Amino acid sequence: MAALIAVAPTPDWARASLVLVATLLVHAWVLDRVERVLIGEPAAPPRPSGTVSARLLAPPPHVEPAAEPVPPRVVTKPRARAAIPPPGPPAPAVVLPATTAAAERVPNLPAMEEDSTNTSEVTAPLVEDPRTQPTAAVNVEQPAAVEAATEAVEFDAAGSLLHSALAGLPAPTTMLPAAARYVYRTTNSELRLASGTTIVDWSLADDGRYRLRLATTTLGMTLLELESQGTVRAFGLAPERYVETRVRRGAAAANFDWEGRRVTFSARTHEQPLADGVQDRLSFQFQLMLFGQAMPERFKAGRQTLLRIASRDDVANYRLRSSGRVSTRTGLGDIETIRVERIVERESDARIEVWLAPDLGWLPARLRFTDRHGRVTESVLESTSMP
Repeated sequence: MAALIAVAPTPDWARASLVLVATLLVHAWVLDRVERVLIGEPAAPPRPSGTVSARLLAPPPHVEPAAEPVPPRVVTKPRARAAIPPPGPPAPAVVLPATTAAAERVPNLPAMEEDSTNTSEVTAPLVEDPRTQPTAAVNVEQPAAVEAATEAVEFDAAGSLLHSALAGLPAPTTMLPAAARYVYRTTNSELRLASGTTIVDWSLADDGRYRLRLATTTLGMTLLELESQGTVRAFGLAPERYVETRVRRGAAAANFDWEGRRVTFSARTHEQPLADGVQDRLSFQFQLMLFGQAMPERFKAGRQTLLRIASRDDVANYRLRSSGRVSTRTGLGDIETIRVERIVERESDARIEVWLAPDLGWLPARLRFTDRHGRVTESVLESTSMP
C-alpha cells in the first residue's frame, strides 16, 4: 500500500526566525571585518553558516619605550696650578711737583677754584700693568677741549658783572644814533601768500631818553606793535615802560620801577625783581648792538650771554649763543653777520635767532622768531635811514 506523506506548510513565525538569524550573521560578519581592518589584522575566513559565536579581542600588547643610552662619564684630572712667585718688594711712589699738577688743570675757568688743602703734591703708585695705571695726575685735557670749555663760559649781562665788563669803555650814548629808521621785509609761515613790512623807529634825546617803536603791517592791517621807552645809562638801555599790542588781543604793558627795583605787569598781578641790564622784547636788540661795539669778543663762536627779558606778563632768562660769522643776503646785498640764537631749554620756550651786522654798528640784519607752536616770523633788513 502506498503511503502518501503530506508536508504541512511552514508557519509565518518560522520564516521570520530564519530571516532574523540570517540578518544577524551578516551583521556579525561585517562588524568583524571592519574591526579587523581598523586594528590592522588580516580578515578571518567566513565561518560556516548555522553557528553564531562572539569573542572579545585582546588589547594590543604594551610596548615599553627604549631607554635612551646614557653617555659614558668622562673623568678628567685637574690641571696642576702654576706656581705663584712670592711677591717682590713694593715699588717706589712717583711724586709730581706742585707746579706740574697745577699746570695740568683747566686754566682760566672762574667757576673752578683750586683746593688749597691738597696742592703740595700728587702721588701715584707705579704699577706694572698699564691698564691699571691711575690717571689722576695725567693731563687728559687737550688744548682744543680746554679752549672749547673756556669759550662756553656764560656772560651774565646783569648787575655788577655787567658794570665791570663795561667799565672804562665809551659811554653807551656815543655808540647809538640820535635817530634812525630801519625797514625790514617780514614773512610769516601762516601767511605764505603775503609778506609784510616791519618798521623800527629809534630816537635818542640829549638827556639820554630813548624811544623805540616797531610796527608790522600787511595788507594794510597792523599785526604787531611794540613800544619801549626809557633811558640809556652806564649799563646800556634801562626800559621804563614796554607796551605790546597784537591784533585781536589788545595792549598789555610791563612797567620798570628802577627805584623800587621791580617789574610789574598790566596783564598779571605778580611782580619780578629788577636788576641793571634787564631788557624788554624790543630794547634787547639795541642792547646787543651796544655789546657788539663795546665787547666784540663776547660774540666769538661758542660764547654765551645771559639776558633777562621782560614780555607782556613775565621776565624770562634768554641764554644766547654765538655760532660765528655767516654771510646773509639782505635788501642791501650780502652782509657779513654773526648769528646769535637762544638756547631753548623747554618746549614752551620761543626760539629767537638774530644776525648782527658789525659793519652796520651791529644792527640786526635779520631776525627770526619761532613760537612754541612752530610758527615762524622772519624779518630781513631792506633799508636804513638816519635823518
